[in-house]
Amino acid sequence: MSTPTIERLNPFLPEVMPDPYKFYRYYREKDPVHWGVSSNPNLSGAWYVFRYEDVIKVMENRKFGREPIKRNDVETTPVPTAYSTFLNMVSNWIVFREPPNHTRLKSLVSKAFTPRVVENLRPMVYQLADGLLDKVHAQGKMNLVEEYAFPLPIMVIAIMLGADPEDRDLFRQWALALQNASASRLKPPPEIYEKAEKASREFIDYFKPIIASRRAKPQDDLISNLVKAADEGDKLTDEEIVATCTHLLTAGHETTVNLIAKGTLALLRNPDTLQLLRSHPELMPNAVEEMIRYDTPIQMITRWAYADIEIGNRLIKRGDSVGIMLGSANRDPARFQNPEVFDIKREDVKHTGFGAGIHHCLGAILARAEGQIALNVLLNRLPDLRLANENIEWANNIIFHGPKQLHVSFRKPIF
Repeated sequence: MSTPTIERLNPFLPEVMPDPYKFYRYYREKDPVHWGVSSNPNLSGAWYVFRYEDVIKVMENRKFGREPIKRNDVETTPVPTAYSTFLNMVSNWIVFREPPNHTRLKSLVSKAFTPRVVENLRPMVYQLADGLLDKVHAQGKMNLVEEYAFPLPIMVIAIMLGADPEDRDLFRQWALALQNASASRLKPPPEIYEKAEKASREFIDYFKPIIASRRAKPQDDLISNLVKAADEGDKLTDEEIVATCTHLLTAGHETTVNLIAKGTLALLRNPDTLQLLRSHPELMPNAVEEMIRYDTPIQMITRWAYADIEIGNRLIKRGDSVGIMLGSANRDPARFQNPEVFDIKREDVKHTGFGAGIHHCLGAILARAEGQIALNVLLNRLPDLRLANENIEWANNIIFHGPKQLHVSFRKPIF
C-alpha cells in the first residue's frame, strides 16, 4: 500500500476543489501511485495515479476497464441497485460500457462527431453564442457560467439530437441531478439519489415520444439516425437510445461548460496572455489546447482493475478501483516544461484532457470547436472583460471540476 508516513488522500473533500493542483504536486512527488480514500465507503480504499506516464498506461491498458467488476464483499455498481431507473440509465451510458457493447454504441454515435459534421456546425454555434451575448450585452455584467458557458453547449447537443434547445433549463436541472449522484464522490445522501431517480424517469418521459415520432417520420438529427440503426438490426434498444441522449446532455456537455468557464478564468488571471490572444486570434486553437492542459475540465476518471498488474512499483489487484488524475498528469514536470505556467504559445500540448485508449472522448472535436468559438465571440464582443468577483465558488465535484458561478463585467455598448 502507500508509504506509511503519507496521509491518505481524500480527493472528494470540498477543501480540495479550489486548488487541487497543490495536492497533486505533493502526491506526484511523494507517492505517485497512492492508496487513498475511496468514494465508495464500502471499499477499504482506492488507488490514485498522478504521473503522466502512469495515467496514459492505465487508460490504454485493457487490464483496466469502466464496467464494474463483480466483488463478493461490496456493491460495485455505479449507483445503488435500489434506484433501478437511474442505475439502468447510467449502466447504458457509453462511458460505463466495455466491448463489445461499447464498440457497438460508440460506432453509431461517433458518426455525429466527425470533423466534417462538426465543421458544418460551426455557423450554428457562432449564431447561438452571439445570441446569448445579445441578451447580456447591455447589462455590462453576467454570470458567465449560467448565462453563457452552460447554455451554449447544451443547446448545440439538443439541436444535434433533435430535441428543443429551448428546453435547456429542464435539461440542466435533470443533468445536474444525474451528475450529482453518478460522479465519483463520497457517498451522496439518499435525497441525491432520489432526485436522480426522478430525473431519469423524466428524461425517459421526454425522449420516448421523440423516438416514436422519429420512427414514424425521420428527420436529419441524431435521434433519427439511432432509431434507423436500431430498426435496421444494429441491436440498439430504445433504452439505449434514451440513455445515449441523456449521457450526451449530461457528461457530454459538462466538459465544454468547464472548458469555457475555466479558460476564461485563466485568461482573466493572466492579462498579458489575454492581450496576446486578442492581438493574435490565430492562436485560439492552440490556446484552447493549453486551457485544457492547464486547468483540465475533467480532473479525474476511474477504472476497475480486471487483473493483477504492477504500476509504478505498486501491485494493483484485480477488483481494485483506480482514480486516474488527469489534472495531475497535465501538470507533470516530467512531461511538460514549466507546467504551472499558462502559455498559449506552448508547442507541446499533448494533454490527457480527453482521455486515451478506447474511452477517448468521442465529442472531443466538438468540444474543441465550441471552446474556440465561445472564446472568440466572447473576446470580440466584450471589451474590457474582467472578473467582477475574485472569490470563486467551486462546485463540489472533482470529476467535472469548475466554478459554480463566474461573475464578469465588461464595457457596455455605446449605442
